[in-house]
Amino acid sequence: MTEQTPPLPEPTSQATQRARPFAELVHALRFLTRLPIPFSRTIDPPPMNQAMRMFSVAGAIIGAILAAVMVAIHTLQLPSILSGVLVTAVGLLITGALHEDGIADMADGFLGGHTPERRLEIMRDSRIGSYGGLALIVTVVARASCYGIVMGMPMLAVFAIMAAVHSFSRAMVVDLMWAERSARADGLSAMAGRPSSQVAVFTIIIALALMMLCALVVPPEKVIVALGLGLAATALMRRLAVRMIGGQTGDVCGAVQVTSELAMLTAFVSTLR
Repeated sequence: MTEQTPPLPEPTSQATQRARPFAELVHALRFLTRLPIPFSRTIDPPPMNQAMRMFSVAGAIIGAILAAVMVAIHTLQLPSILSGVLVTAVGLLITGALHEDGIADMADGFLGGHTPERRLEIMRDSRIGSYGGLALIVTVVARASCYGIVMGMPMLAVFAIMAAVHSFSRAMVVDLMWAERSARADGLSAMAGRPSSQVAVFTIIIALALMMLCALVVPPEKVIVALGLGLAATALMRRLAVRMIGGQTGDVCGAVQVTSELAMLTAFVSTLR
């Protein structure tokens, strides 16, 4: 009787659980950025509605990269608005203008349609109309202006503000997707799936922790103002979306990220001037 080779042991559930946060972060970065992510083709990606748990961490990484770009550009002693435009351009390259596409489509749909069905139809159109173009101009110019002011701050404050703002604005996207149903059965938001309350709470806690760390190098009252404005921008966009189309879409999620980030940046630069 021949002796059979024993089967190889399967990975333990504990090892799988330890690797899950890394897999979620890789999947989140692949979704939110165009960065070359190591191991992205070798890991088994978790469902997107679970990987959203790492959206705030992915946002902090994006913010830290932009902060490093700010520090490098600041050494060139360029005018602040030009420096801000360059940093904004780098950010658009990193994310592939994912969120900006959303706010443009949302502006076209909400301002150009008269019924929820018509608004959703306009938002699906890949072409950008007048409202969308104006929304892009306003938000991009405003963000570039804020970036130009932020990069003149001490280096620790630059990294803290950028990481916290980008982390919290993406946590608000997860919160919106958990709190509101998708307005249509297809589309990016519907395909990603609805995150659980545990996922939403986890990513918000991470973002709030970064805001608390930010308060170590920026006066706490300024962090509180930024936090309040970020929450207010999210609440406003959420209420508007429910009223206009009965829920959220991927475009609305992009608009939430852009407006909450811009609201928080405005708070930091206005209170520091």
